[in-house]
Order: sequence, then C-alpha cells, then structure tokens
Amino acid sequence: MSIHYVESVSSGCGDRVTMLFRWNKARIGVDLDPSPIGNTIQDSFIERYNAAVDDGDEEEEEMISDQIVDVVVQAGRPLFDQLAPPPDPDTSPIVDLHSLIFPKEYSFFFRTNDTITDEKFDLKYQLPANQDLSLPKFSTRDIHVLQKLLGDGYIARVSAGGREMCCKVGDELRADASQRELSSLLTISTSQHAAALVAPKLLGLVEAADDGRIIGLLQEYVPCSDTWELSTLQNVESVSPIAKARREKWASQIQETVYLSASTHVKINVLIHGTTDRAEAQAQSGGAQSGLPFLFRLLRT
Repeated sequence: MSIHYVESVSSGCGDRVTMLFRWNKARIGVDLDPSPIGNTIQDSFIERYNAAVDDGDEEEEEMISDQIVDVVVQAGRPLFDQLAPPPDPDTSPIVDLHSLIFPKEYSFFFRTNDTITDEKFDLKYQLPANQDLSLPKFSTRDIHVLQKLLGDGYIARVSAGGREMCCKVGDELRADASQRELSSLLTISTSQHAAALVAPKLLGLVEAADDGRIIGLLQEYVPCSDTWELSTLQNVESVSPIAKARREKWASQIQETVYLSASTHVKINVLIHGTTDRAEAQAQSGGAQSGLPFLFRLLRT
C-alpha cells in the first residue's frame, strides 16, 4: 500500500497551482496550468483555489487541495507506484537525514486528458555560511535521525559524531529564516556575554552529501519539558497548573537572559529545558521580543 501526503500547495497570479507531496520514498511535484480552452478540470481547480486564497478561506483551500489530490492520485497512481514503489513492510525504516530531505524527486504537469508528463528537477537551496567558520561539517548521510520534530527532517533530534543534537535544515521556502537563525546563533556565540547566556550552542553545519552545499545547522538539543503547553497564550485566563514559585524562577531567568542578550539585538524565543527545568534562550528566525515583558507578568501571576 502506497503512503502519500501533501507537503505544500501554492499558487501564483491566477495562472498555476503547484502541489508537492510525498509518495512513498519520493517527492512528487504536480503543476496545474490553465488550458487553452479554459473550461477543463484544472481550470476549475485553479479558479476555485485562487479565489479561496484571495478570500482567506482556509477551510475552502484545504477542501480544494484534497480534491486536487484525489484527482491527481487517481490519474497518476500507476506511474507514481512504478517510480516510487510501496515500501517493503519487512525492511527497516529510513534513518539517515539525507534520505529524508533529499528523496528522489519528480515533477509533473496535469493535462486535460488526465495524463501526466514527467520532468526531473533538483533543489538548489544553499545556506550562505562564511567559509571561515571554524565549525565542523556533517554530511547528511552521516546524520542519523532519532526523532522528526517538524516535517521530514527539517527540524529533528539527530545523532552525529557520537553526540545527540538538534538539526535544522532549510530549503528555498525557508532560506531567509534559516540565514537569520544562523546569524543570530553566531552573534550570540561571539558576544561578550556568551559564557553567561544560557542558550543552545551552535555545534556544526549540515552539508549535502551529493554536492557539498551547506543546507542547515546543528545545535545543542533541548529536551521537551512538561510545560510545552506554555508555548501559546491561548488559555492565558485559565488558572495555571504550574506552581507559582516555579514560574517566578523562569521569569527571573528569562529577565536575566533578555538583559544579557540586549546588546546582541538578537530576537529570542524561550524554551524550558526538560531535564534542568531552566528557561533557555533560543535564537529566533523571525518575530520580535515585544511580548516578553508580558510573559514576565504572566509567569509571575
């Protein structure tokens, strides 16, 4: 039985809808382009999907995406299964990072007669890392994935060089965010308060095995705490199940971290370490720190 799921759906200027999804061990891209006659299946999908996007109707977007998947899968299943056969249930699962983030890739066009044509394509993303950085580089084939935290290997708990780490890999959609995070980590590591700042350290860079491109970073792994639900303020009016003394400790630690990191101008998130129960700074790939004073008040309440 084949395993497939959608990774992303995008559209542009009313003239194309592109869908990326996993099919077993491969990544499939399907483009729906307007037809010359303007009244085909893909024309209807394109018009309805772009209308939902323009209206901000996420429920409608998802419904149309599901319909596109159903039609594409029905038309392309024999070809997709030939290119990426269903996994053998008796074989061990893929565990290296390279296989997760660089699967065999195929691109197709969905035509009005429900046939699909194939065209190979490659990812070209590269993280602009200063070549003078004295950081070890780890090949994607030598990084073993222990737990997928976000996507297929884009953020994962991994083992590399005999050490457990957190791996963050970028792609063309995440290029700016990945560069900001790397720059922020480097800024923290070279600041005058680097030794005092409690933050996951930058440990290395991820190198694509095939061509040597730098595509991600490795940093100290912060195990998940039982307080992960504090990552949102959805239930801010509810009585906290966490003891006040514990929250006050975190507030003091966060306040100290913000004070020490102020000179770096780095935007940070806050993580609660699952083992030490200490609030740690995490360099942001975007966003702002304007909510932190409110967080202090919330933790002390």
